[in-house]
Amino acid sequence: MIRDKERIIQEKTDKVSQIVKDYIEEMDTLSETDRFTIDNIEKLWEGLDKSTREVYKEIGREIIEKIDERKAIRAKKVSTKRKV
Repeated sequence: MIRDKERIIQEKTDKVSQIVKDYIEEMDTLSETDRFTIDNIEKLWEGLDKSTREVYKEIGREIIEKIDERKAIRAKKVSTKRKV
């Protein structure tokens, strides 16, 4: 029912994976400095949250765009006819 499902999965998995890798690298770099404070850790964490949430929003939008509407409409018509 969702067109290009495997491509979406791979693309978004790669994107989230890169965000996580970048976060870990930034945290590692920060941990070697005197700027390794709770405030800076929280800023990195907030950046991770913001970036991953954006990817999740992209996933939602893309999946809705890729749904085979004809199949959903047919299913709706069939379920409507049963109620009558």
